[in-house]
Amino acid sequence: MSNMSLNMLNESEILAFNKKTLEVFQNVGVKIASTQIRSKLRQAGAKVDDTTERVCFPAEMVNEIIKQVPSQVTMQELNGKRHEVSSANPFYTAIILDPFISDYHDGPRSPILEDVRKHTIVAQHLSRVGGVMRMQQSVTDIPAPECYDRTMEVFLCNHNKHIQIMPTDMDNCHVWLDMFDILRDEYSWNDGDPIASIASAVTSPLQLYQDNCALIEIAVKRGFPLLSTVCPMAGATSPYSLTGSALIANVEALLVVLVAQVLKPGHPCFYYAGASSVMDMHSGHDLYYKAEKAKFKLLACQLGKFYDIPIAGETGGTLTYRHDLQNGAESMSLILSAILAGQAWFGGLGSLGNANGMSAEQMIIQDALLSMAEYYQRGVDLKNLDRDYESIEQTGIGGSYLMDDLTLENLGSNEFFDSDVFDLTGLYKENPTSIYEKAHQKVTAIINNHKPVVPEKTQEKIKAFFKK
Repeated sequence: MSNMSLNMLNESEILAFNKKTLEVFQNVGVKIASTQIRSKLRQAGAKVDDTTERVCFPAEMVNEIIKQVPSQVTMQELNGKRHEVSSANPFYTAIILDPFISDYHDGPRSPILEDVRKHTIVAQHLSRVGGVMRMQQSVTDIPAPECYDRTMEVFLCNHNKHIQIMPTDMDNCHVWLDMFDILRDEYSWNDGDPIASIASAVTSPLQLYQDNCALIEIAVKRGFPLLSTVCPMAGATSPYSLTGSALIANVEALLVVLVAQVLKPGHPCFYYAGASSVMDMHSGHDLYYKAEKAKFKLLACQLGKFYDIPIAGETGGTLTYRHDLQNGAESMSLILSAILAGQAWFGGLGSLGNANGMSAEQMIIQDALLSMAEYYQRGVDLKNLDRDYESIEQTGIGGSYLMDDLTLENLGSNEFFDSDVFDLTGLYKENPTSIYEKAHQKVTAIINNHKPVVPEKTQEKIKAFFKK
């Protein structure tokens, strides 16, 4: 049996796309703000203009550096559990906080501290989820700047999984690092253990600012896997075409990886933790989860396979804040595209509302959608075809398969899709429970039955750190 897969480009098209990528690196170049990194790139063979901060990479240099990138990445949870992440063994992370929450009772509203606790607990409960990310977002029931520390405290006291860091500034990053130094003895980590991953953004078009240079250096020093976060917007910060935006995104995604390899050859990196979006040319608004996103994702995954670098991206998402048909269609199109194209790292489980909102129910629903997508990916196994024939032969014409041996054998298998979240009644049950209602019931049960996974003494150290 071979897994189901999905591609958009043929081999010659991939080669043509890579050729244009190399031409951008060599002829257009990128802007890199760090004097230190520019110096190292110059030593490695890049053409550097310190006055304009422009760096051009010869094609041969890019090709040689890409060969140094590991084809899989080790991720470690705070509890010590390790994951060898690749297309064949994906890693999933959930988002905990966003600018707005789609509340089951109240609809869209601003986030509060209790949301952080609830969403962290749900992420901790989902067995598929190996990592969590707390967006640097304020909550409205705690005054700033205290709210940032309080959300980190509640976040760290309610899970023991891998942490994805997306700092908004270096002060925030150093709070994380200081916290890790305190927790290291509590969890018995070793220096260099990949208990966190760091995202470094490229500002479109083609600019790597000082703070993001510093984040790359920190990731390399700490041994944390590095995610290249790129979000060019077609019509605004990238060409108003699918391939033009994908080309800009490809260059930017590779840029962070190239810099990391020059600083430390073989450092673990993910390619493309983000994707192009499209500007609404009527309003100027950024539309992050339109249908084009699936095409951008498929292109990125094929290119990541071509470079043999583990591919990162969103789990799914939707433009709407509602848990409706549009949400399901957009979420599933992205999830299925990512699964079938071989994405290795899945971020932002729970995202909705144009990547500005989330809900606990969305986390549960997208987890169920992932199960369905993985079921499709498994394809069809013909190894038992002889057994199938025997069943037909023994039952014969007009017989019943209800008590057939093959039926009994497959009852407890994964031959057919099952879910405790989907409505699978087919209307044979009166007033069946909707997927949204089932997700809400599951969230409520998780919260009510939650038992702390972080030891009390560790929680006290976390609280003492932030009390300072």
